[in-house]
Amino acid sequence: MMTSNLTSLLTDFATLPDPRIARRRQYPLLEILLVCVSAGVSGYGGWEEIADFGCAKLAWLRTYLPFEQGIASHDTLNRVMSRLDPRAFEKCFIDWVRQGLVLPDGAQICVDGKRLRRSATARQQQTPRAAGGVPAVHLLHAWCDEAGLCLGQYQTPDKANEITALPTLLDLLDVRGCLLSMDAIGCQKSITQAITAAGADYLLVLKGNQAALQTAVLAAFAASQKAEATSTPPEKPVQGRHETRTCRVLPATVLPAQLRGPDWHALHTLVEVRATRRAVGSEQLQTETRYYLSSRQATAADFQGYVRRHWGVENRLHWVLDVVFGEDACRKRAGDAATNYAVIRKFVLNLLHEQPEKISLNRKMNRCALADEYREKCLRF
Repeated sequence: MMTSNLTSLLTDFATLPDPRIARRRQYPLLEILLVCVSAGVSGYGGWEEIADFGCAKLAWLRTYLPFEQGIASHDTLNRVMSRLDPRAFEKCFIDWVRQGLVLPDGAQICVDGKRLRRSATARQQQTPRAAGGVPAVHLLHAWCDEAGLCLGQYQTPDKANEITALPTLLDLLDVRGCLLSMDAIGCQKSITQAITAAGADYLLVLKGNQAALQTAVLAAFAASQKAEATSTPPEKPVQGRHETRTCRVLPATVLPAQLRGPDWHALHTLVEVRATRRAVGSEQLQTETRYYLSSRQATAADFQGYVRRHWGVENRLHWVLDVVFGEDACRKRAGDAATNYAVIRKFVLNLLHEQPEKISLNRKMNRCALADEYREKCLRF
């Protein structure tokens, strides 16, 4: 639960450096950011749409900030947002989320990367960097499924650099007592050290990038008859198939000492999750088995939930950003506009998720567009 309001929002925005020459700042940065966030919760994401929203709601906006020069043009909005320091803006967002945020005890934080596919043209992405090519923007997200909130965003050069970016993101977040889950790219000794140093536990997918360890874990589960196990009952058909999942856990002490050694910080539990799927109306079964390393001591039923909950970062964050907010299709490419507007989307998503109404995000944005009172409620004004 977050308790931020207009004062804290504008206070955090006020720390953001303005990239413009002081004597040429016709439109204050706080006013530009307030227009962008207010338009965002109302469902408007294009620069022209944001400018039109500001003009239509100028009288309402003036109840909070002066707007002496009116609303900036769409070109000005684009130019200013493209020049903001993305690192400083990401920190503003994280600081704003942390104010008044109370996470459940032992909360799970899902860490995963996302690429903004249209943030560079296809030709730019296919051209080698040495020849002037530009990669699409890649972002590392921290998502808490229990709270339904994005806790942080950090831009990385590409997926491989998520490994080096995670310690920096952890320095900005307060993850003490939490469980951090990551996919196989995070299954690195340095990552376990960074997470445990931050006072948190980890749950990491184990794949072929740690071949010797993976082989030993598979052998341990194959040989063990004493692993604690739990199974889920068959679920209702989803996308035309039934799925049953079985989870088994073993203590890490079953591994040879040289494999679990001190480099794998606080490694305590090995986890196996086997998913069996059957298409509706078919007897053909598909089985997939995944393995995990964790520093947390918990039951098989607990780990069943942790593994399932990790998909929240895909289903409740990345999918929503693409389908509801059109992030993948967005062509904001000037300067750092793609990264900075991605931060605006996270502000908007968190504000909308905080509303208790059991309605879709689209309906909440429609209500914000139609009713000043509901928009004020979402913005906590």
